[in-house]
Amino acid sequence: MSPWLRSSNVAHATSNRPATTSTIHATTIHLHARRACRYGRPSSEHRSVDRRWHQDTGPPGRRPPDERVDSTANVVSIADPAPLSSGSSAVDHLLGGLIAGDNVVWVGTDRAIWQAVEEPFLTRSVAERPTVVVACSAAERRRPVPAGVDVIDGSAGARRGTPTALADAVEAYLAAHPSCSVSVRGFDDLVRRWGEAHTVSFFARTCPTMLQAGALTYWWISPAHGDQVLTRIRQVTQVMLETHQGRLRVTKAESRPAVVVGSVHDTRVVDGALELRRNPSAGRLARGLATLRRELGLSQAQLAHVAGVTPSAISQAESGARGLSVDTLIALADRLEVSLDRLVMSQPRPGYRLARHDRGRVSYGSGVRALAGDVSAGLRAFFVLLDGGEQGEPPVTHRGSQLIVVVRGLVQVDVDGDAPVLRAGDSLLATSAPVERWRNLRPDPAAFSWVLRD
Repeated sequence: MSPWLRSSNVAHATSNRPATTSTIHATTIHLHARRACRYGRPSSEHRSVDRRWHQDTGPPGRRPPDERVDSTANVVSIADPAPLSSGSSAVDHLLGGLIAGDNVVWVGTDRAIWQAVEEPFLTRSVAERPTVVVACSAAERRRPVPAGVDVIDGSAGARRGTPTALADAVEAYLAAHPSCSVSVRGFDDLVRRWGEAHTVSFFARTCPTMLQAGALTYWWISPAHGDQVLTRIRQVTQVMLETHQGRLRVTKAESRPAVVVGSVHDTRVVDGALELRRNPSAGRLARGLATLRRELGLSQAQLAHVAGVTPSAISQAESGARGLSVDTLIALADRLEVSLDRLVMSQPRPGYRLARHDRGRVSYGSGVRALAGDVSAGLRAFFVLLDGGEQGEPPVTHRGSQLIVVVRGLVQVDVDGDAPVLRAGDSLLATSAPVERWRNLRPDPAAFSWVLRD
């Protein structure tokens, strides 16, 4: 049976369906079932890969011994946002579908790859939501689009051909059509026309606006712009996929299992459709070389000199486009005085954890949604939403310090025999008395952050 996962115009596992909610006891939470639902049911030849995805992050951290789960809050619901199809089953399988707000940056030079992912993206999107192409050059403006797709002309000489005018036009479209789909064509033409600084500033302004609007956005960018431009773009976007010489590397993938990031896949386009096949060895070498080089403060040229190969060979190995011979790896390990294991290390964990309040977090009822719930970190954060006039209580009786910061509305908190009222921007720090209850005093929704120090 073929190991290639083929793209098609209709994804089998990520249809635009309502979010499903399952209910289980808080003491027996297992997130594997949630991930299996979220990432679809893969074909049999790929289930072993998806099991590794499921096992990567593991179950939630244990409850501290001095903390009691309230019996009235012993039910936890796990609700995922419905994944949205990219139109390509290969991409959907890789990312688990798209999430509202995703900016997906494709980095590469092979136009066949771009056409194989953009065409089904536009075709699928226009059938479900408002869809627009941002044409940044005259050539891109002349390229055909599926029927029903709008076009914003950002080419040279056009009314929206300047950075500010084009950003304003995109934001106006997002305001009129929230939760739309966008394809930005001709980003490289903007760099040539505006320069790197203005083009990166345009991206840094527009990308977060698309996230806020819940849009699905595709960008196609050349790797020729250099590390500085690509690093800035990677820092801002939600997803970055690099393609080079028949390989695809997942450089960034927010709200996906950690094992997805850094993974490398062989690519091919057959009859206009993208196919992917996971290549674990290339991914491990790419991660190991890049991490070790940064730790040692070496450039790619310096590492190439030590290894006795060209800088291009190191660049391609770090991107997952090619490997290095065993002899080269042994020589490199000896000269750097490191083990071979270190050269093929697994993906390092980032030094931070990002949690978005609307992306599949564990909910404890009464509007309490876990953002960072790992006890071992020493700090946990929850986001609490209360409807007008609604009241609730903490799902746990916590003995350590607690902080409440009101984001919106007027919230009253019962603590230590008192009931102070907090406005938006106010905070309450309870160091020795537990928070007992909270209530929204207004008919409009209220929101606040609840932070526990373990």
